[in-house]
Amino acid sequence: MGIKRLNHAVLYVSDVAGSAAFYRDVLGFRPKGDAASPHAVFAQAADSDNDHDLALFRRNLGQQRSGPFSPSGETPGPHQPAAGLYHLAWEVDTIAELRRIRDELAELGKLGMEEDHGIHKSVYGHDPDGLLFEVCWFVPEALLEARDREPGDGRLDWERELARGA
Repeated sequence: MGIKRLNHAVLYVSDVAGSAAFYRDVLGFRPKGDAASPHAVFAQAADSDNDHDLALFRRNLGQQRSGPFSPSGETPGPHQPAAGLYHLAWEVDTIAELRRIRDELAELGKLGMEEDHGIHKSVYGHDPDGLLFEVCWFVPEALLEARDREPGDGRLDWERELARGA
């Protein structure tokens, strides 16, 4: 058990629409949802069945919630990039493996946050240099419930997720 694959990359960009057009026209990424958003675009690679392979976020204006924590929209510090890599996300096969990684990150003091994204559940951590990463588990299709497809409050309910297993 362990990391299965790189699931997606998230980049801070200066022009979301321009970057989305570049990744669409040059590399074949298909935007999902509201591709006209000035704040963020999620996209799938041309031959991917992944939920999203790339996310483009408007340059870091303090919205980075899991790295150097700034939930109130404070101006990023000098060590936070205005453009560039926000985080990479690796995927695991089971919720139990996600929990194991979460517990290890917490023990090391490297856990950023935990979040329920609906169809996938995530923990965020920092490497020894402070770089942000995400580890996620996607709920298998057979276990998805209606509430997994609707916006929630983002809090990860470990008891619920571990009980449904997989």
